[in-house]
Amino acid sequence: MSQETQSHTYNLDEDSRDRNPGRRPLLVLIGRPNVGKSTLFNRLTRTRDALVDPTPGLTRDVKTRKAKILGKEILVADTGGIEAEGLDGEVLSRLVSEASLKVAREADLIIVMFDVRQGLTAQDREIVEHVRTLGKDILFVGNKADSPKDDTLMGELYEVGADYILPISAEHGRNIDELKEEIVKRLSRGVEDGQRGPDVDHFRSLDEGEVIKVAIIGRPNVGKSSLFNALIGEERVVVSDVPGTTRDVIDTLIERPSRRPILLADTAGIRRKSKTKMRIEKFSVLKAIEAIKRSHVCIVVLDAKEGVTDQDKKLIGYTEEYYKACITIYNKWDLITDESLAKLRTEELKMAKRFVPYSPHLNCSAKTRRKVNAIFPLVDTVFEDYSIEVSTGRLNRILQQALLRRTPPISKGHHLKMYYTTQIGTRPPTFLIFANYPDKIPAQYKRYLINHFRNNLEVPYTPIKLVFRERERR
Repeated sequence: MSQETQSHTYNLDEDSRDRNPGRRPLLVLIGRPNVGKSTLFNRLTRTRDALVDPTPGLTRDVKTRKAKILGKEILVADTGGIEAEGLDGEVLSRLVSEASLKVAREADLIIVMFDVRQGLTAQDREIVEHVRTLGKDILFVGNKADSPKDDTLMGELYEVGADYILPISAEHGRNIDELKEEIVKRLSRGVEDGQRGPDVDHFRSLDEGEVIKVAIIGRPNVGKSSLFNALIGEERVVVSDVPGTTRDVIDTLIERPSRRPILLADTAGIRRKSKTKMRIEKFSVLKAIEAIKRSHVCIVVLDAKEGVTDQDKKLIGYTEEYYKACITIYNKWDLITDESLAKLRTEELKMAKRFVPYSPHLNCSAKTRRKVNAIFPLVDTVFEDYSIEVSTGRLNRILQQALLRRTPPISKGHHLKMYYTTQIGTRPPTFLIFANYPDKIPAQYKRYLINHFRNNLEVPYTPIKLVFRERERR
């Protein structure tokens, strides 16, 4: 089956881009590293999703976000930057460059960015040459023109053969309104010329409540990005043997007929704090933890060859701490050929997951695609449990059964009583229980209640959150 690609939007049941009459217009930002692409991306999308730092080459993958430009909704893609030597030189630079050019081939409009302060470089010339071969509408922009005085530096940039180059300051907002007008004008012209199917005014916008948010998390170099690519069927994320290749959180929307779309986030590898001394790496860890917090389901990827480490246990603990549904995956299972080793890995994981008994597990191989096709159906099942809504009557019947089966203990001289319960939230399912001494209920009895609710509600794959409150005395 082939995939339809709309930058980071994939439709798993279409084989032609033209079949989707509501696809989003795509604007792609291209340029050599450190010309300010991520700063412009953040300004256009009104987010701070892209990491911004003076370090060249900080953005390695392609990040896509929705933006409203003068009332028109489009997609904006921030690329990793094209390095001329990377097109056939050093491996990681080449992979970043290829990923950038690949998304550019899907663009409706490309913005090529220059740094007016540094002037035109050999890299800039080669980038323009490569991008022109794509046959796309190109808008040239000179960034870091913070004042009209900087416009005098623009002359050299015209040597690339551009008819028009707009001076802007992505950081300070200078001429951004003019840039937005030019973007809308060119995208609208594309519609009139018959270059694109949809009107810019009309494309389908997904309701936040419809989307299953899934975060792929794990230590560096366990194969998260390889698994990500296997799931979406495209090599849009840079994959290499260099630990820590993914620095930012990369979101991909996967649309599926008759099923909820999945927003899949590939995160940076999370190391121990003692090993995250570099400033950028610390940013990456924070971004990954943010992705966990905003997800519904976390896929914790482990290296089957290395087994479960203390850091793996800590990552599983993050999902418990933030009440996220969790799926564990042993990647590289194709390398496990010894039966005794397979048994050892299973026992290791069982011990590591004793506090998340609701978490299902798969043994996979991103390389051979073993069990990869089973991941999304399992995500659907887990999300269904995670989203359960229960009537108050049913919850109270289950609570009374639990109290009859195991009487609340005497805690610090107090006879504990629990009166009634009601659901106050979902994702995770959250139940409020009124009690006489809510702050004296032992942890083991809370765990008993959680397991009792999970078993009787027949939702084996979700964490359950209990909130205890003292009943008002009359």
